[in-house]
Amino acid sequence: MKITRSQLKQIIKEELEKVLSEGVKDYIKDPSLHSSIPAGSLTKVLRANPELADKARNAADPRGQMEAYAAIGELLAQDVDIARASKGRSIHTVLDVKGFLRYAEQAMPQIWP
Repeated sequence: MKITRSQLKQIIKEELEKVLSEGVKDYIKDPSLHSSIPAGSLTKVLRANPELADKARNAADPRGQMEAYAAIGELLAQDVDIARASKGRSIHTVLDVKGFLRYAEQAMPQIWP
């Protein structure tokens, strides 16, 4: 059976998404939040706020990094899918934001601008 280059790319993309969503599960505190939601929401937040992304990745400024984590957490809480899953509760009750952001920086470098 032969597969085309585009089919191979699609297969690789799907498998990578599966692996990444499995890692995200370690940071989800509530099963009502599907593991694919935080990654997609984080991508949107980081692309809309590149200055926060830069601040969050700047380990030389730990205070600024923690402020950026908090701001990103607040923006994630406003995401429609996360808000629906959290049912009005704090984002911290459904997602370990700090742990998730640190994981995302290491495992998902493609989403950081």
